[in-house]
Amino acid sequence: MSYRPGSPTGVCSSTSTYAKRYRADKSHGIVVETEGGDDMMMKETGFTKMDMLELDGMNSHLDGMLAGGGEEGVGRDQEDEARRDMARTLKELKQRHPDKDMEQLIEMANYQVLVQQQKSRAFYRIQATRMMIGAGNILKKHAADQARKVVSSNEPQEQEDDPFTTRLTFQPSNYQCFENCGSLKLTVGRSGGDPGCTVKVDFRTEDGTANAGSDYEFAEGTLLFKPGENLKEVTVGIIDDDIFEEDEYFYVRLSNPRIVGWADGHPPSELPGGPTYQAALGEAHTATVTIYDDDHAGIFTFESDSTRVSESVGTMQVKVLRTSGARGLVAVPYRTVDGTARGGEDYEEAVGKLEFQNDETM
Repeated sequence: MSYRPGSPTGVCSSTSTYAKRYRADKSHGIVVETEGGDDMMMKETGFTKMDMLELDGMNSHLDGMLAGGGEEGVGRDQEDEARRDMARTLKELKQRHPDKDMEQLIEMANYQVLVQQQKSRAFYRIQATRMMIGAGNILKKHAADQARKVVSSNEPQEQEDDPFTTRLTFQPSNYQCFENCGSLKLTVGRSGGDPGCTVKVDFRTEDGTANAGSDYEFAEGTLLFKPGENLKEVTVGIIDDDIFEEDEYFYVRLSNPRIVGWADGHPPSELPGGPTYQAALGEAHTATVTIYDDDHAGIFTFESDSTRVSESVGTMQVKVLRTSGARGLVAVPYRTVDGTARGGEDYEEAVGKLEFQNDETM
């Protein structure tokens, strides 16, 4: 299903982002790297060195005050006061968040200063423009960026190949099936380590919104990887019924990986005090299985209830999903309806019919 935007009066608009990068310095009350001299800052915070920080944002009121041609002594007093304030802020944040590293503490301190500082008229004009074009609040954007950095730093990193560690994972870790499929096979793979070892790993199903005994058959057991074997399968039975249900899911988890033998009866020689051969679970050690109910024709929805495109896109596509059932051939009529944009002027009117085949969901 597609539309063709037209003249500039349509609801579609292009979005531009106002962004400016500043390398903050001591006159802004923002922490920067010191070249072995800022004893006061290090003494008050307990830090040994400040990392160089670039802060997205607007100039603070101190910028104008200190650059406004005042007396040199007054400027130094204001500068010292700003630095003392920042030192106190960093010390308080370090006490409240002992688990944060230096970069995160500096980011939090700078954001706190940015929020508290008096904003210029230019700042508010830019804020209003950003809100009108959908670019968002500068301060909220900065906070969200820092939150994403923290989440990213806490996420498990991709594990490198280890010649001493055999890792076991689901490949892939997400599966979908229809209620009438009978059974589903999940693939477990081994990687890394010595291919000459024999490895075992246990598996067990676990309820999510789907329940063992009514939606799927409970399963547990042990997989055996002999030397040279890299893939094994877990089979789980899926229970079909005539009851209308929402799409449901359950889990299959791996546990207790272990090396139980070697091709020639003993492991390769290991250096004294060096690493030993072992088996471990990889990041994808839990699989999620979604069961689609196929007892009814389904519920049809747009993938997203709103879409923003530029006028130059030419043609846009809107995706329609079929959930909570996928039985039979179904026709879904559609047509465009004017909002603030007018058919024939801003977009090309469209009317038609989408056909979903039996078991087709998109």
